[in-house]
Amino acid sequence: MNTAFDRPYRPVDLNTSLTEAFSLTSMAEQLMEEATSATSGRASLTLARGDEMTVILITLKAEYTLDEHPAPAAATVVMLSGSIIFKTSTKNITIVQGESVTFTADILHSVHANEDSTFLVIIGGKHAE
Repeated sequence: MNTAFDRPYRPVDLNTSLTEAFSLTSMAEQLMEEATSATSGRASLTLARGDEMTVILITLKAEYTLDEHPAPAAATVVMLSGSIIFKTSTKNITIVQGESVTFTADILHSVHANEDSTFLVIIGGKHAE
């Protein structure tokens, strides 16, 4: 297998002055292979991290779920492929490729994959103290 990244992967440090490009398609394909062999049905890679923002690439196999959890700050989920259901206590939002959802840190949420799915999670702002 031609790898898009090597483990352990070190996220880009957003606290320094730089510009970095990512091959999201290749990285997602490699993560989906990891998710296929994982009992959790998922794999993730923190692409970049800084005081103001964190960017995470996540793959989730069909019919697997990320259990309910909070985000450390306001966040946006951007669908790259597949379809997920973003669930909160009051809403079930189906998100497909090219769509996104934004939410605040106080929203407990879970994610269920309707099919093999890849999405970015962009967590922004400073962590609550």
